[in-house]
Amino acid sequence: MAHNIRSALGYCVNQVRSYDYNNYVWVIQLAKELRVPVMVLRAFNAELAQIPDNVKQEGLVQIRMQWWRDAVKSAFSDRPEPNPIILAMHEAIAPLPNTQSHLLRIVSTLEKDFMKSQPPASVLDLEQYAEGTSSQLLYLQGRAAGVEDAPFDHAASHLGKAVGMANLLRGTAYHAARRRSYLPQDLCVREGVADEDVLRGQNSEHVSNVAFEVAKQAKGHLEEARKLEPQLQKQAKPLLLPAVATDLYLSALEKQNFNVFAPQLQSGGFSPLWYQLQLKYNMFRGKF
Repeated sequence: MAHNIRSALGYCVNQVRSYDYNNYVWVIQLAKELRVPVMVLRAFNAELAQIPDNVKQEGLVQIRMQWWRDAVKSAFSDRPEPNPIILAMHEAIAPLPNTQSHLLRIVSTLEKDFMKSQPPASVLDLEQYAEGTSSQLLYLQGRAAGVEDAPFDHAASHLGKAVGMANLLRGTAYHAARRRSYLPQDLCVREGVADEDVLRGQNSEHVSNVAFEVAKQAKGHLEEARKLEPQLQKQAKPLLLPAVATDLYLSALEKQNFNVFAPQLQSGGFSPLWYQLQLKYNMFRGKF
């Protein structure tokens, strides 16, 4: 059993390193007791995010998401599914209080998104998606550190919205190549941007205006999260370090005049070295 757990944890590390490198970089700098549960959570998220690329038929996507829903529940039983992420979840997450509902909400939010082909109707829809995914991960990270209080959850909610919205902006070209757009329809209508304008992957002043509005909302949520920093417990602050990559991306996007298709942004918009320096600086200062 111990060998299976070690193998499962190794799988989780490889998943995050391969598919979510920005988060891998800060997770490996966490205190030893936090590294394992947070890595498992990030691997779970990375695994689910790959489903649309790996499963093409709508009906099979539903079946796959139902499997994950049942598998998450099994992680909290004495008979977890023999899947590396679920085995690691059984070991590192299931013993923590108030975690299963957050995991299941991530599954439900992603399933709803995977089954849609239309862009979100409004920025509010983007915020709800981000709350159901990125914010839930941050709540779970807090539980891993024994943090469950109003200031942390308030900061995690705002930061999750910022992270989720920035990630969708960063993925605009990637999603467009797969015939998906996450630029809100109400803003696109106001700017005269048709779906095909986005799906062709060609920028215009009007597309940039839409991206600016989304980025402005994301930046606002980031600032609200940081305002709560003085109220947070010391052990909670490192768990909000996803703020660093989000801030760097939003700054890089602004430098490109909110052209989400700019080649300089497709690899993140900032150098890995600068990112690591910013992480270490924030960790040293107890900031995020």
